[in-house]
Amino acid sequence: MLKLFLGRTKEISITELPVMMVLNGLHSGKHDYLFTSISEISYTMTGSWIDKRNNDRRLYNGIKDALSTLAERKMITILDQNGDNYIISNKGLEVNTDKEKFVVVELWEMQKIFSESSKPFNVFTFYVNLIGTINNKTNEWHMSQDEMVSLWGASKRTVNDYLEQLENMHLIYIHRHKKRRSNGTYQKLNNSYGRYCDKDAVIAEAVKYSDTIECEDFVEKLDRRAIKLRYNAYCEGAKKYRNNFNGEVDLCRQCVAYNKSLKYKPVEGYYDGEYKQGELLDLSVFPDDVRNEADDNWGDPVSMEHDFSVEEMLDMPVMG
Repeated sequence: MLKLFLGRTKEISITELPVMMVLNGLHSGKHDYLFTSISEISYTMTGSWIDKRNNDRRLYNGIKDALSTLAERKMITILDQNGDNYIISNKGLEVNTDKEKFVVVELWEMQKIFSESSKPFNVFTFYVNLIGTINNKTNEWHMSQDEMVSLWGASKRTVNDYLEQLENMHLIYIHRHKKRRSNGTYQKLNNSYGRYCDKDAVIAEAVKYSDTIECEDFVEKLDRRAIKLRYNAYCEGAKKYRNNFNGEVDLCRQCVAYNKSLKYKPVEGYYDGEYKQGELLDLSVFPDDVRNEADDNWGDPVSMEHDFSVEEMLDMPVMG
């Protein structure tokens, strides 16, 4: 499978990054230049042909603009151009893996993101950044969400969204520690993550990581019935939450935990003779600033009415 390289020292935009990686994969050291086109680049990205006149117009424009800005910044040299066809010098397309730090992404990973994500340029750039932090020897790392926000300039809500998308695509695996520091701060341990194909290594290294920190296990209880009653009251305009920002944030966090718990342990019931799962609570009823403030606990353990063993928790489906 084709591997795509990118030097980590390059200052590059979200549209330039995947285009530069594709050019790196397409060029050959046997020639002085690369003959390519927007159609070839888009096919390499997505694994299918695009129609620039309809739904794929944004992708087409993104690639075209990236080629233009890369040339303006002298990161690539366009020797000749005829419409959507380009002849590009090999100079600048190669990554010297002996002298500079780099990130490697397999072509199928790029194609999965560009064919399944609603914001492929953004999610792919986030994925490259995330993969770039993983320890090459252990196949795992443990960065907090706050660090991701600080380094990559996205909101916590956006970071959570991208992590969930990558988990659902089985591109990353996240091990959520059921431990907190016992140094008086009681901060939860950073989640451990890595490529999904390295799931076993991620879990093994996560255990080693937690063993290096003085911490304690904890289990949170969740009364879903009480949360549902509070949620219904909020939707009906309960006075308790009027001009009470902190109260709204607290309830929103409870509702997030409620929704997550349904994915692991559905509410069972019957309706007209048909099996029915409990429905997720609609979080759009909360104002944007409330949801953004509530969305600051990436990877919190999913609370349950009952305790689970470590083995049971590791076997649970992976969700955002």
